[in-house]
Amino acid sequence: MTALVPVITLDGINAVFNAQGDGVAARVTHIALGSHGRTPSADETALHNERRRVPIADGERIGDQQIHVTGVVDGDGPEFWVREVGFILDDGTMLAVWSDDRPLAYISNSVPLLLAFDLRLEALPAESVTVESTGADLSLAAWGEQYAANAAATLTNMNETAKLLFRVMDLEKLHA
Repeated sequence: MTALVPVITLDGINAVFNAQGDGVAARVTHIALGSHGRTPSADETALHNERRRVPIADGERIGDQQIHVTGVVDGDGPEFWVREVGFILDDGTMLAVWSDDRPLAYISNSVPLLLAFDLRLEALPAESVTVESTGADLSLAAWGEQYAANAAATLTNMNETAKLLFRVMDLEKLHA
């Protein structure tokens, strides 16, 4: 799959310029996910088949015209193949859209999905877009530590269970 290069929407460009006219930067607050694959265009105002919308959990500016955003999809909701992604501003405007006929990921209720995107906003003035997040630290390193700790606890539990099973088997031999 090629790199995710979202198309900046015309409404998104207008929202950025209106925000700049008020002396503020436009704020990306949500990631919308949908199942309709296609070639996106700048005149889109919404995803064709939005299935879930998640708040930006964490984000940062990594360049004058590039921001990094993360989010987590979990809990109950529709399960589907992600074929379209929209980046939503605080006023509900879709700033940018990405889509492809080939799926990006599968949304399942049994496994949380960590999303991470770097948005290059070269069509917009430098620092004209910021990220408004929930403040959650979703770095892969933080998640890796959590999963490593869970894996270690699971292995310890399995080891203790195996020891108990061998003891029971030994006791059964004594009583046989």
